[in-house]
Amino acid sequence: MEYSSEVVRRSDAPRQARELPHATPGLLSGEAEDRALQVWVRFDLQVQDGVIQRVRFEAFGCPHTVAAADLAAERLEGQPIDAARRVDAREIMAALDVPVEKLGKLLRIEDAAAACSTVAATRT
Repeated sequence: MEYSSEVVRRSDAPRQARELPHATPGLLSGEAEDRALQVWVRFDLQVQDGVIQRVRFEAFGCPHTVAAADLAAERLEGQPIDAARRVDAREIMAALDVPVEKLGKLLRIEDAAAACSTVAATRT
C-alpha cells in the first residue's frame, strides 16, 4: 500500500506519541479498540480550566492509524474539552489522503477522543 508523504512523516516520527505521566494535573484518558481491525488508540489529555493544554497518544495499528492519531492530538491542543467529542475521522482521512477502507480504524480515534470528553463530564 502506498502512503501519502504526510502519513509517512507522521507515522515515522509522531510528535504527540507517548503517554502523559499519571500524576499530571487535570489528566483525562480515553481509549478505544477493535480487535477485528487490529487497532487500539489511547489519548491522554491535560485539561486546565476547561481547555486542553497537552495531548499525547498511544496507538497500535497501521501507519494510517498512527498518523491520524497524531494529527488529531495536534489539533486538540488549545481547544475546549468539548472539542474531543467532535474529532472527525472523515476530515482527518481527507487531510491525510487515507483510503476509505481504513475508515473503521480511524473511527476508533473518534471514540478514544470522545471517551476523554465523557470522563471530563463525569468529573464535573
